[in-house]
This record gives sequence, structure tokens and C-alpha cells, in this order.
Amino acid sequence: MSQLDLHLHTTYSDGSLTPEQTVTEAAARAVTLIAITDHDEVDGIAPALAAAASCGIEVVSGVEINTTVGKEEVHILGYGFPTDSAQLRDGLQRRRDARRVRLDAMLARLASLGYPLELETVLAIAGKGSVGRPHLGRALVAAGYVPDLATAFERLIGNRSPAYIPRSPFTPEEAIMLIHQSGGVTSLAHPGKLGDPIRFLRRLKEAGLDALEAYHSDHAPAATQRMLAWARQYGLAVTGGSDSHGPNGPHTVQIGAVPIPDEIGAPFRELLAEKSSG
Repeated sequence: MSQLDLHLHTTYSDGSLTPEQTVTEAAARAVTLIAITDHDEVDGIAPALAAAASCGIEVVSGVEINTTVGKEEVHILGYGFPTDSAQLRDGLQRRRDARRVRLDAMLARLASLGYPLELETVLAIAGKGSVGRPHLGRALVAAGYVPDLATAFERLIGNRSPAYIPRSPFTPEEAIMLIHQSGGVTSLAHPGKLGDPIRFLRRLKEAGLDALEAYHSDHAPAATQRMLAWARQYGLAVTGGSDSHGPNGPHTVQIGAVPIPDEIGAPFRELLAEKSSG
């Protein structure tokens, strides 16, 4: 069990634990440094900070911005920004608006395939958070169309599935610029899931990428070692996290489950301090 976890999702995006529950769970697992990285949303950070005040947990502001390059999804993590940044909030609101347009299109596609759902049902499942495909998948499960979330993605809403609609165009370079202009630092999320990580590392290093998420629940030990070597080669800092979405998320990974060396924390804090002072 690690003492830090810099990739966590709450009910403000597609996680199943509230920010307060996420902090409590982290404390129970002796994780002392966490980042709330909801998709295109930062409103879960404040309640996590409030809950952490009495738990001895350090909470870093974070966000995960979903971008695309061609047909490939590229996720950019942002850290250490002021959550009241008007520029950041405006940029993320535009991303959430695009998510809503995409949701409407996928609902129409599902209805044409014989799986009608009410918009209000999906929005109720999403609650306060940024709506996405996991919420749509849970609505399909609740309606009895599929037995579980994995099947919903496999049969209907996953990439290359019949009801899939691509995201609106937004590049990783644009995400990096948004986070930097808002006072934060950036990391390429789970690069091991990309078809050609080196191609993206070269491209995003030129765009100002600060770090690489070498430690992740989808990275086997050998993959992690490759990521660490690439981070050294390209002069990038290292981040890591479980990508936990809670017990009812699309992937059941416990907070702190990814072994991350404690010494990752010090250079990460230094990177945040350098950005904030610069």
C-alpha cells in the first residue's frame, strides 16, 4: 500500500465515493498525499480539502482532461492550480458542455437501436458531477438492458460499439496550455494505454508537458520501468496513482493499491512549488 495516490475520481465525475468518503478511505489505508482528479471538473476538491483538515491527509488540486488525437484518447492530468481560476473553470465548463452534446447524441443513437433512456435518468445518476459514458452505462444497467457496466461498454457504448459517438475535438496541447495558464503542472495519464507512447511523449514534451504517470493500475511492472526510463530520457517528472473510481466504479481498484515509492512525493511537491513561484 502506497502513502501517496495522485489519481482519484469521486462522484463529481465517474467515481462512486464522495470527496469526503475518498479522504476517509485514504486515511483508513494510510495514504497521506492524494489528488482529486475528476474528469473536466474541480468542484470536488474543496469538500476533500475540508474533510482532510481533521484526517492528516494532504490534498492536492487536480483534474483529468480527456482529449483526442485522431481515434486515440489521450488524458492529461493537471495539478497544483488554484481552483478559483476563472480561466480554468471557463475552459472546463466548455468541456462539460461538449460532454452534454455528446450525451444527447448517444441517447439518440441508443434509442434508434432499441435502447431508449430518459436524459433525466442519466443526469440523476451523474448527480453534481461531469456527465460521461459511465453514467450512461449505469443507466443501461438500471433499465435492464445489460447486466453490468462492462457489458454496457462492450456491447453498446465503448469505442467501436454501435452507440459510440466520438468526443468533440480537443487536443492534449490545448489541455496542457489550459492547465499551465491556470497555474498548474501537467502529467500524461496512463501512457501505457496508448498505442505509441513515445510518439506522444515527443509531441507533448514540445508542448510543455511536465511529468509522466509511470505508476498506474494498468501498468505492469515492466511497463512502469519503461515509463521511468522514458521520463529520464525526456526530462520529465514522475507521477503515479491508482485511478481508483471507488467500489462501484468501472474498474475496482482500491485507493493506494498501486505501489508508488514514497520518494516520488518530494520532487512532486518541488515541481508544484516551482510552478507556483514562477
